[in-house]
Formats: sequence, structure tokens, C-alpha cells
Amino acid sequence: MLCAITSCKNDLDRVAAIEVASTSPDRITHDAEYFYTDSGLVRNRLRAGRIDDWAADPKRTELSEGVELVFFDRNGVQQSVLTARRGRILPKEKRMEMYEQVVFVNVKGERLETEQLTWKEDSARVYTDKAVRVQRGPDVIHGLGLDAAEDFSNYVIHRITGQIYVQDDTLAADAEGE
Repeated sequence: MLCAITSCKNDLDRVAAIEVASTSPDRITHDAEYFYTDSGLVRNRLRAGRIDDWAADPKRTELSEGVELVFFDRNGVQQSVLTARRGRILPKEKRMEMYEQVVFVNVKGERLETEQLTWKEDSARVYTDKAVRVQRGPDVIHGLGLDAAEDFSNYVIHRITGQIYVQDDTLAADAEGE
């Protein structure tokens, strides 16, 4: 009986001696969904397979195992969806960075593909200096760098290359107007 009692005893000194690496996150969340509001209105919905939070400086949140950020307008209507394999939130800089297989689709169906995209919350802009591919219907535009509204409703592509299809009747109408 005495052996059974001592074998179940917790040694608090041994438990306290377990150290957690300073590089470990303070909180880990799996299959998370967060809603960001402004004046009581949902502006964004963030989903991630895993979210790691660090409270110590530099404060940051690492997103992995798939990330989805949805932008809503003032009426709560979905305007665009940004997805990536992983991301990072840097709260002091009010910045979110998305990495690996980044896809951004707006309400018009235009689709941006890149490997890295940064969202600056305070300026309501997204940008990258990486290679981009934008598909607008049959048109595919390639470039190196992009600056856009946070919901991808309008954008500027830098160093553009690509193909834009023009209908024959459009060319004929332009020629008649000259």
C-alpha cells in the first residue's frame, strides 16, 4: 500500500523545473476563426488551421496550415477572399503578411496569384514586390509588384506583361470614330 501512495505523488520541484523554450508561442489555437469589427460591424473574418501567438516582444501571430481572410463591406456583404498557406500578423506595425500560394479573389471574380502579399491595416492597402498573375475573364496579366485596395476592388500592377483579348467589333467601332 505504501508503494502505491508514493508512486502517485507529484513532485512539484520536478514539475517547476520543466522549462518552456523562449521561442515557444504563448498560445496555440487549432482550427480558429476570428471576426474583426469596427464600430460594431464585421469587417473581416480570419480562419486558420493553426494560430501561434507570442505576447513578448516582438509581439506577433503566426498563421499556418491554411489561412483565409474575408473582407466585408459596410453592409456585411463579402467583397473579397484572400487565401494562403501561411501568414504572420505584426500588431505594432498594423500589418499582415501572407505567404505561399497566395490567392486573392474580388467580388468581380478577378483573381490575383502571388507568393507573398502584405496588408497594411492603417492604410487599407495590400501590396507586393513579387511576381503577380491577375486573371480577369480571358485576360491574364503578369507583372512584378502590385498595389491594391484592401478588398482588391482596384489595383495597379507594376512592370506589366500579358495578353488582353479585344473583340473585333470593339476595334471596328474605334476605327469608325477616327
